[in-house]
Amino acid sequence: MRLYELPRREIDRFASTGVVMDFLPDVVAADADEATSVHVAHLAAGGALGRHPATRRQVFAVLSGGARVAAGDDAPVDLVAGRCAVWEPGETHQTWADTDVVAVIVETDGEVTLTRHHRPVLGPGS
Repeated sequence: MRLYELPRREIDRFASTGVVMDFLPDVVAADADEATSVHVAHLAAGGALGRHPATRRQVFAVLSGGARVAAGDDAPVDLVAGRCAVWEPGETHQTWADTDVVAVIVETDGEVTLTRHHRPVLGPGS
């Protein structure tokens, strides 16, 4: 077993406020050039991850709390614990924390595979 300390940084890029991020080690497949990064985001109530384009395919999964997310010029939609948003590379998006939020962010060069266990959310508030 090897033990390491996770880097933790306050995020202020793109006018972000109230965000602290823990960075897990990247995962790179031995036979591919695809990498995957995983981060744990802590957003304080009233904080925000500012509007920015996704550099890679991105999953934003809320573990606790409640937030609103928006892509492009779309209206914000609620995202609560147990739900995630998936953004494609280049897709501009933003997140606002309504309460304290803990979320996992996965960024990958690979594909995001949704299974029968991942039910789509039909619309805001559903």
